[in-house]
Parts: sequence; structure tokens; C-alpha cells
Amino acid sequence: MDKISRRWTLLLGSCASVAGAALQTVAANPEKMIIGRAFSGFSTCCVYPTAPVYLAELSLPENRGFLVGLKGLMNTLGFFAAGWVGYAGSFAHGDLQWRVPLATQIPPALLLAIMTIFLPYSPRWLAMRERYDEAKKVMYLLHHHRGDEVVEKEFAEMCSQIQLEADRKKSSKLMTLFTRRYIRRTLLVCMTVNCMKLSGSNVIQNCQSIMYNSLGYEGQTVLLIGALYGFMAVIGQVINVFFIADHWTRRTTVISGSFCLAVLLAVLTALSERFPGESNPHGSRAGVAFIFLFAFAINWVLVAEIFPLDLRGVGVGFSVSTQSLTAIWLSYTASLAFDAISWRFYFVFIGWNVCAGTIYFFFLPETRFLSLEDVAAKFGDEIIASPKEVKTDAVE
Repeated sequence: MDKISRRWTLLLGSCASVAGAALQTVAANPEKMIIGRAFSGFSTCCVYPTAPVYLAELSLPENRGFLVGLKGLMNTLGFFAAGWVGYAGSFAHGDLQWRVPLATQIPPALLLAIMTIFLPYSPRWLAMRERYDEAKKVMYLLHHHRGDEVVEKEFAEMCSQIQLEADRKKSSKLMTLFTRRYIRRTLLVCMTVNCMKLSGSNVIQNCQSIMYNSLGYEGQTVLLIGALYGFMAVIGQVINVFFIADHWTRRTTVISGSFCLAVLLAVLTALSERFPGESNPHGSRAGVAFIFLFAFAINWVLVAEIFPLDLRGVGVGFSVSTQSLTAIWLSYTASLAFDAISWRFYFVFIGWNVCAGTIYFFFLPETRFLSLEDVAAKFGDEIIASPKEVKTDAVE
């Protein structure tokens, strides 16, 4: 991400996704399928952490929540489409049941690859590479509606802050994440991305069939409910992006969201215990309704804006790698846990959401409407005092 730019990292990931999906679609043996999955995994490693960073660096402080929040909306649209493709595939016969769904990965990845060619570089990445003229052109392209004076001030502040950070003597970027200066940010970002998994969303997404079976549903009905779950997730993200992201403070959003998720899971736990299996179809439907409500939240905004520019790529990349590790062990243990302790497994996620909300309350500063440079000041970084005092000529 830092070496070849945000833009080309997205293009590389998109091309890898096309190759991986194609290999999986035509796979004639397990070896080819594994290779295809490896390409898809590499694609995820490229696109997943890069997209929110790129969006954050292109956006204005007042609409950063909306633009970065679009990543969550696009994620849920993907889950929504995948759910219905999977449901439709259940009516096919033979290899078509899985080859056609796998092939549907190709068009969106190909579209992203083509469109990435026409995207601008991140102005902050260009400035970090001392390509100031190009950075200024991108700033004017994106923010010209705010007036020349405002753009010049933003550009001067950005470049001066980058130079200030570059003058500091640092060890390797990865090791810097664990220094006293940055450990708080590293832990907060890692906790935030892992909350997306440990809050219970990952288990609900991957173990829906087990959960719906426990509520008395089976067969193609389970696939249909899974597709409807994706639809509710889209509604939740639309609400988040258009009515919450830049309207509520970041702290209010994540604190209230964490505690609300804990309450929803507590209700789901009670329903699963009170109405097991098919003993009460109305209770089962209520259980499914609360699973739907649980889909109402993912927010990458905090993850993309907490780190300073020189650590943003490696910081977000590292945090996403910890999230992937969490997803792996959750995927392995969740089915075993449901078999062993059934609905009691929800208590793990209830406790985690309460813990996360408490940590956000005491340790997360408010970052809404701040420039990415000003966010650094919230964590004690030295920043340029005022963009009015900084002249563009000083950095060229």
C-alpha cells in the first residue's frame, strides 16, 4: 500500500480476485481450487485494508464518515448478492450448484479493476513521495468547490505535517506501532476491527445454518433466510451511512452500538433458550428477527483515520491481519461451541460487546469533522499549529 500507492494496490487486488474466481470456477481438482482460493485470499489482503485508507485520504473532514462508511455498505451489498446467488444455486443441478456462484465473483472484481485505472492517486501518498505538484492537482480536482484559498491552506498543512513526521527518527514501521507513542492507537484499531468479528457478526454470518436450525428451520428455507439476512444488513448500512456516520459523533456511534448489540444478543439468547427447535414457531420467528437486527452496524471510519500518514498503511494492514486470525479461529471453534453449549455461546459475544463499549467510553477520543492531521493531535502527536501560518512555498 505504501510502496506502490493505494490506487495500484486496489488494482492488484482486483486482478488477483478475477484470477482467483476464474480458477475456482473451472477447477477440476482440489489443488486448482486451493490455488484459486489463495489468489482470492491475496486479493482480500490487498483490497480490504486499502479501500478505507484511500477513501479517508480523499475525503473532506465533514463527509469522511459517509465516504468511508460506503465500504461497509458495499460489503453488505456483496453479502446480500452472495446470499441470493447461493439460494438460486440450490435449485441448479450437478456442478452448476457451485460453479455459477463462484463465477459471479468475476464481474464486480473486473469492474473495480477497470474503474481503478481512472482513479486519482491519494494526495497524501503523493506528498509523502514528494510529488507535490501532482498532489496539489488532485487536491484541486477533489476540493476545488471549496475555493482556492481553502485548498491552498489544506495542501500547505498536509505537506508541512508530512515533513514534520518525516523528520522524526523512527525504527521499522511495524515495530513503531508498538512503541509507547503509538501503542494506544494500535490497540484501539486492532480492537475496533476485531469487534466486527468478536461482536458475533462473523459467527452469525458463517454459522447461520446452525443458528436457524436451532430455531426450527431447515433445507432451502435456511438459505432463503440467509439471503433475507443480507437484505436487512443492507438496510442497516444505508441507515448508518446516510443518517448516522456524519450526524452522530464517532464515540456515540461505537459506544451505543456496542451496548445495543449486547442487548440484542441477550434477547436472542433468551429466545433460543425459551423456544428451542420447533416448540414455538412464533418464538422462532422472533429469534430470526433479532438476528436480522444484529446486522445493523459495521464502521471502518475509525480504523482509517486514527493512524498518522506514515503509519496508516502498515497500521491498518496489521490490524486487518489480526482480524483475519480472529476470523480463522472463530470459524473453527464456533460450530464446535454451538454443538457443545448451544445458545450459551452467545454469552461470549455479549461480554465482548460490553467490554468494547466500556473501552471506547474511557479511551477513544472524538474525531468527527477533524482533518486527518488534526486527529493525530488527539493522540498527543505534534502537529502544525495553524494552516494559516504555513506557506505552500515552504514545502516545494
